[in-house]
Amino acid sequence: MSAVITPGSARSIDGLALLRPVRTVAVVLGLVSTLALTTNWISQHLVAPLFSYSGFTYVPADPQSILLAVLMTTGVALSLPGRITRPSHVVLWTLFVVCVSPTMLMSVSTGYLDARTALLLTAAVGSSFALVCLGVPRSAVRTPKSADASDTLTLGRFTVTRSPLTWTVCTVYSLLTYGIMAATVGVHVRFLALDDIYDVRADYTADVGTGGTLGYLLTGQAYVVNPLILARGLFRRRPSLIVLAIVGQFLLYSSTGFKAVLFSFIAVLGMAVLFRGRAVRSSLPFLIAPLTIMVVSAAADELQGGITWTSVFTRRFMLTPGLLTSVYTDYFSQNPVAMYGYSFLDTWVDYPYDLPPPKRIADYLMPGSTGYANANLFADGFANFGWIGIFVAAGALFVWLRCVDIATRGLPMRVAAMALVMPSIMLSNTSIFTAMLSHGLLLGTLVLLIAPRTGWERRGVVKSRTDAETPHVRRLTDLRRHGKRARSV
Repeated sequence: MSAVITPGSARSIDGLALLRPVRTVAVVLGLVSTLALTTNWISQHLVAPLFSYSGFTYVPADPQSILLAVLMTTGVALSLPGRITRPSHVVLWTLFVVCVSPTMLMSVSTGYLDARTALLLTAAVGSSFALVCLGVPRSAVRTPKSADASDTLTLGRFTVTRSPLTWTVCTVYSLLTYGIMAATVGVHVRFLALDDIYDVRADYTADVGTGGTLGYLLTGQAYVVNPLILARGLFRRRPSLIVLAIVGQFLLYSSTGFKAVLFSFIAVLGMAVLFRGRAVRSSLPFLIAPLTIMVVSAAADELQGGITWTSVFTRRFMLTPGLLTSVYTDYFSQNPVAMYGYSFLDTWVDYPYDLPPPKRIADYLMPGSTGYANANLFADGFANFGWIGIFVAAGALFVWLRCVDIATRGLPMRVAAMALVMPSIMLSNTSIFTAMLSHGLLLGTLVLLIAPRTGWERRGVVKSRTDAETPHVRRLTDLRRHGKRARSV
């Protein structure tokens, strides 16, 4: 029996369609408001009292400023893709969680900026990021038929099979990383308590410094190569590859004490679970994730009578980026901007300081400090060009995102998400230009460019629908659903 859509049922369907945007706005506003309340409570009661020596402050803001910050943050969240159909969408939502929303929500209560400047910072970061979000296409990346038919790369006159090339590159890279680590700091097998990682990290820094060859290799290994091996193992149901990736991450963590390597376990496996089975996912988990991490960390600390979990996860990966953006804005609003005179423009720019910006800010927060107060891409943009620098950083981000979508064309979303999530998180801790070389952005893009497009599914399993087919299937599903509603009327 064919479905008959009556005028009443048509009006009902139209009403439901009109209610969806209203419901979306209400849900996002509610989650952002909860995120703001949770962030402020943890900052005021858990973090600021114990970390005031390092410049972490909390000053209660007036309700109007908080409301404006929440509304602007909600507007930015609504500018993000509602459905994750591209690898660039994963990057955007990750950045929003660990960098953009903390910066926008915390600016009014850090105590480093007056209310007007704080709201101006919130508006500048939010509008620049929203422009990037609106500029990135919403539709799935269309894979050319030739990419499905031939899993090869053409390099000049040579044709190379992707799979052997990728795993050869990963193998050589891994041998270099663990070989140099063994020759310098050593490869240690030990179960580090969270309280012990600071001592191990200090020993690592004393042995090799903060950069060098090993520093560049470690981040690429931890944030790109090992997650790619883990993805291969999960897809192919190969326990040996899964164990290899996990052991590799464990050795990096136990030998260096890098907190980000510890966090990578959660982030990478989270992407594996989120994109399991289907290429297109709702963005709602990205809003729920930071709330879950903060609440669970605070609850764990309450049970243990400390602040270790909140410090390692909440303070390190969400609150610090928000705080330092305000600090950078405060300092470089009153002092000359850097204009990359310490970096790639040193030939043409007379740098006005004796220390690079991260060390300059560390000394500003704690006079005499020898550490690094590394900030996110927007704070770095302000340090170099003032307010316009925030938009320069956003422009560089947009260019990289377009390159990422091109490089990952034809690759399963789950693989791209697992390989990109940690480099994306690192943008909350450094300049986008620095992250290209030292935090896996460039390496991740190149590895995903050459990665095999086929062979990820388990043997004997039919390949799932491609991203390009999903919108069509979704339209058919909606038509069937509307037909059922009409028959019920």
